[in-house]
Amino acid sequence: MKVLKNYAYNLSYQLLLIILPIITTPYITRIFSSDDLGTYGYFNSIVTYFILLATLGVANYGTKEISAHRKEIEKNFWGIYSLQFAATWLSILLYLVLCFLLPSMQNPVAYILGLSLVSKGLDISWLFQGLEDFRKITVRNITVKLIGVISIFLFVKSANDLYLYVFLLTIFELLGQLSMWLPARQFIGRPHFDLKYAKKHLKPVILLFLPQIAISLYVTLDSTMLGTLASTRDVGIYDQALKLVNILLTLVTSLGSVMLPRVSNLLSSGDHKAVSKMHEMSFLIYNLVIFPIMAGMLIVNDDFVNFFLGQDFQEVRYAIAIMIFRMFFIGWTNIMGIQILIPHNKNKEFMLSTTIPAIVSVGLNLLLLPKLGYIGAAIVSVLTEALVWAIQLFFTRKYIKDVPIIRSMMKIILASAIMYGLLLVSKTVIHFSPTINVLAFAVIGGIIYLFAILSLKVVDVKELKQIIRKN
Repeated sequence: MKVLKNYAYNLSYQLLLIILPIITTPYITRIFSSDDLGTYGYFNSIVTYFILLATLGVANYGTKEISAHRKEIEKNFWGIYSLQFAATWLSILLYLVLCFLLPSMQNPVAYILGLSLVSKGLDISWLFQGLEDFRKITVRNITVKLIGVISIFLFVKSANDLYLYVFLLTIFELLGQLSMWLPARQFIGRPHFDLKYAKKHLKPVILLFLPQIAISLYVTLDSTMLGTLASTRDVGIYDQALKLVNILLTLVTSLGSVMLPRVSNLLSSGDHKAVSKMHEMSFLIYNLVIFPIMAGMLIVNDDFVNFFLGQDFQEVRYAIAIMIFRMFFIGWTNIMGIQILIPHNKNKEFMLSTTIPAIVSVGLNLLLLPKLGYIGAAIVSVLTEALVWAIQLFFTRKYIKDVPIIRSMMKIILASAIMYGLLLVSKTVIHFSPTINVLAFAVIGGIIYLFAILSLKVVDVKELKQIIRKN
């Protein structure tokens, strides 16, 4: 039941992340041009590299360690956070040097985004994830996000407010991180940095840091290379498509952060049968969500872009039509990487599954971006995620060979195909405004899909209830 409750908390926040952009993006894209947002996207992609250095591989490792060693929380926290603190200051120093040396970085947007390094350095959400206390994280995140959105509507009024817009995004993130330190005191005591004990955590943290670099390379480098090899307009189009697909992905990946501490805790107690059941539940939930979203998005793509982004971003629809297929691969790798490889301490395998695709991604970007621009970036993003999926499938084969996946997945694909076919037919008679079209297809598609799932008996409701009660 605890897993379900934590998933509900985490999902509620992820749903807010979906709703808020639906509210703010039409407003922002009508104030700022694709070049303006491309400038923000370009500098943000650069700052992301330094954020990686600031946080190392602490998030997943810290969650796993706190969950597996509940009796040594304070000791483990300060040992791990000492590494994060040192890495943050190194990252800030290097970023300041870059801004000072490179004329292209001497831009107010770049300076303001530097605050993100400070906020990420103060991020201790991994402590609460390890404790499986998602309520505090959710309440904090929702409060900060809502205040931030209200501030954007109140103060961002024209194209001249780009710097203010970026500042509001970063300052509320910083305030949100600071707010978590007060409730953390009951678990971590007074601040005491322990570099000697931190050495124990250094190697596993580095092993998880390298995959983070690799993931950043094939996710963020697309935007950076687009800005260099194509144009800021391409960056703006690709960035908006990536943002929309990632919004949909939050429905799926929100389960991963909940399952990591639960699986780690079960493994530490030696309950491998329960772990296998958790994997089965994860694959079932992921597949139930992923396939209908992919099918539905292909139906409403044009209308969705029209009402969501406006006239200046019409080309985003072409990128989305390609990038939507990332959902399947990322959904599965969220299970295989975060819920299987990391809890089983297969850090080297996790590293290889991300570094090899990252190298391939750079080569493909150099080949396709100059000719195809944002379309090339969209193609590369899907191919890269497919390669990650294939490698992780190989490394996790012994852990998932006895987990029943294929039979239920085939039924889910069939149900999604039925929904897609019927929606395609209904598209010939439903002609309202873009907003009404999207809502109508969502409701009709949901009803068709639910009926198909129940008819095909995809879910054993009694067994699912038993798994939920136990966890």
